[in-house]
Amino acid sequence: MRKEFKYFRISLLTVSVFFLLTMTGSNNFTNSFKVSKNLSFIMKDLQENEKVLIWISFRDKGENVSTLLSFPERLVTQKSLDRRKKVKPLNGLVDHTDIPVNINYINDLKRTGIEVKNKSRWFNRISCYADKEQISQIISEDFVNGVDLVMKFKKNYNDIEFQEQNNIPETDGNNNSNGVQYVLNYGTSLTQMELINAPMAHDSGYFGQGVLIASFDAGVDNLGHPSFDSIRARGIRTFDFVNGDTNIADQSGQMGDGWHGTMTLSLVGGYRPGSLISPAFRSMYIIAKTENTDSETPLEEDNWIAAAEWADSLGADIITSSLGYITMDGGSSHSYTWQWMNGDSCFITIGADLAVNKGIVVFNSAGNEGSHSTRNTLGAPADGDSVIAVGSVTSSSLRSSFSSVGLSVDGRIKPDIMAMGSNNKFAGTGPGNTGYSNGSGTSFSCPMSAGVGAMILSANSNLTPMQVREILYKSADRYNTPDRFYGYGIIDAWEAVKMALPKTLNMTAMIEGFFDENLNIMTPDTVTVNLRSSASPFNIIDQAKGFLNNNGTVSFEYDNVSNGVNYYIQVLHRNGLETWSKNPQSFSSNVLNYNFTSAAVMAYGDNMILKGAKWTFYSGDVNGDGSIDLADLTFIDNDASNFLTGYLPTDLNGDNVTDIADLLYADNNAGNFIITVTP
Repeated sequence: MRKEFKYFRISLLTVSVFFLLTMTGSNNFTNSFKVSKNLSFIMKDLQENEKVLIWISFRDKGENVSTLLSFPERLVTQKSLDRRKKVKPLNGLVDHTDIPVNINYINDLKRTGIEVKNKSRWFNRISCYADKEQISQIISEDFVNGVDLVMKFKKNYNDIEFQEQNNIPETDGNNNSNGVQYVLNYGTSLTQMELINAPMAHDSGYFGQGVLIASFDAGVDNLGHPSFDSIRARGIRTFDFVNGDTNIADQSGQMGDGWHGTMTLSLVGGYRPGSLISPAFRSMYIIAKTENTDSETPLEEDNWIAAAEWADSLGADIITSSLGYITMDGGSSHSYTWQWMNGDSCFITIGADLAVNKGIVVFNSAGNEGSHSTRNTLGAPADGDSVIAVGSVTSSSLRSSFSSVGLSVDGRIKPDIMAMGSNNKFAGTGPGNTGYSNGSGTSFSCPMSAGVGAMILSANSNLTPMQVREILYKSADRYNTPDRFYGYGIIDAWEAVKMALPKTLNMTAMIEGFFDENLNIMTPDTVTVNLRSSASPFNIIDQAKGFLNNNGTVSFEYDNVSNGVNYYIQVLHRNGLETWSKNPQSFSSNVLNYNFTSAAVMAYGDNMILKGAKWTFYSGDVNGDGSIDLADLTFIDNDASNFLTGYLPTDLNGDNVTDIADLLYADNNAGNFIITVTP
């Protein structure tokens, strides 16, 4: 009996090993851990020579990574580097995700017969089609970290965006009146523009100028349309990630039709006075074909990620993307379902958030899956925590019935914002068509919102993606009562632009040691001014540095503050005592004027000293600990004894010499036990 049992156990083990080898198609089952669960499931049913689209991720990026990081301009354009300065430190504008995939690894894998479809430097992987035997060879390589499915999405051709549209011939509407007093003539596109208050922003000179927008869609089949004249005149860059060339128009024998992209591009940047004017008609554009509309071919997320990396490298400021990756069939291993919509699970969502991390504002349509009483109907990457998901409303400001709803699985507000996406007017499709059409879908509210994002950046190019998003939230009509149907509500372009404009603080202040009361002038020097919350714990809201000139005046610009909100003014100097404003102050019409020198009560706790006719900040806090004491005197004495000169914290009168004159200021204030007084 014992021998029979032992034989049974050995046989069972043999069967188990055979089963594993069958699943992976490998003769070395020790590498099966590199195959994802989804791909393993698919491989069970793959026929011989049948191929599946996979990701191959690599262990590292090979040698010379440090050398490559030392030359950022070799990895991305200068425009990309300039944009990243808003969100990254100067010594970290590029990182490991910007290093290209190791070409030697790719060449080794090509020997298996694969053809590379897309490369992702951000995720250190490539996509390709492979059969079971090729996958077995791929995972046997030490430099391969793993293989996984490329997720797919098949368009629902019952979607409202695919309904046949009536063509409206172009007419000369230049002499037609808007019916209201605007500078530009919007024709019948006025309704969709007025709903988001874009004409008011146009009248004030904000058209998206100076902003580079990347439009992701299914190509553009009518780039010669008159509404694109200004876009073409400024020059465009294009790439077709479906067919692998630079032609985004429809081509015989190539995959995909570009009618949808014609519509969306015209809604972000179209300009034909009297017929169609869209928010960002003076922006620059790069256009990526990422969707394949062929009815039997799913959309593939690797195209979107490749396009995002391309847009980043060229310096795009905004991505507008009218697509969503989801399927309502919960049994598919190839697609995402609503349960994935948590902002961290979908590969394309992680890619979109990474684009934001590199300084790009990403807008994505929320989806046209309608509402559900207990769960979201979103499509990736709209679920991203840094992605601005756009829903649709009608011309009556009511949510369109098809517009997808939140919340995200992890409970965040989605959609983020709303714009008109019902019966929008856009450029007519098909080569040579000079007319216009009307249609509905969140694909149409998304580019209009992205255009408003460009108007915001025209008003203030220093804003980060998160600042742009917050401004859009604050401009929207449901900012104080967001929900899963409308998000923060319908955006207001003009209010957003006004919020985006830099706020200017005009401040007058004097530093005790630097001020000459006889000449009534001050030695100029640098100060840092923080604007802090008016409520405990008085967090820093924004910060700026400036140069106090010889009459004590300086102006600062702030990007992260709002009109009508109270802030404490906190002034820091290399040896002046930290000083706060007496009370919180607010900007009005983007300006705040504050004069510390006029009276002691202008400082919190009246914490200043009168010198001549001016109230000045105490000098002597050399070590910046909020107290003028023996420690500061010791620093000054040491530097004076060593006859130090130059720009020093121990130089209290700004003459570039540390000596007895500086020591006297500190000694006097230390003797009076002068300390910082704060709320």
